[in-house]
Amino acid sequence: MDAFIAREKYIVKERKPGGIGVSVTKDEDVAKYESTRRKNVESYNSWLSITIPDRSFFLDVAKPVREQTDDVIACLGKKEFLTTLFTSEARRLYAGMDELVSGETSSEARLEKSNSIFAEFLAEKKDFVMAVPSGEELFALICGRCREHDAGKSSALLYNAGIKGTLFSDETGERILLYNAAKDIIVTGERSGQLQEAALTL
Repeated sequence: MDAFIAREKYIVKERKPGGIGVSVTKDEDVAKYESTRRKNVESYNSWLSITIPDRSFFLDVAKPVREQTDDVIACLGKKEFLTTLFTSEARRLYAGMDELVSGETSSEARLEKSNSIFAEFLAEKKDFVMAVPSGEELFALICGRCREHDAGKSSALLYNAGIKGTLFSDETGERILLYNAAKDIIVTGERSGQLQEAALTL
């Protein structure tokens, strides 16, 4: 989808609701006015028109997890995401698996039972994630389970699952945070213009 960003904010990471990344806007006027005003001269601003991934791959920080897009829910249900988020629980399950399947007499039956147990584990953890009241609280949960509560690594975990970033709102309106702007922003043009109310500052 099309979006805009002030030139000097291009690929500059910030901590925003739901993660660390580059904040862009759908409103060209916002990108224009976020451009730096140079001291002692009339403001002549520069901003970029860009293309970013479809909004269906962004986590909405305000919505309950169950109400996220189908694409986001699919990402959150991936085996790799759930086993990474619940690493300690998954390790305990694997460590005790031999005992859990010890009653089965054949290797095929043991494999079938272990697969069933693991599938139940994943379903339980997905239900837990789906019950989180908002995207922002989901990110807080991920940070809380991440070593050193690292927001950057938590953002990377979501990105590796297929989620491109977050949708959030601030005083400028709806914003879009991209976890990996270097890969997901395509610059389509550079624009510039002088602000109408710009004036000399002494």
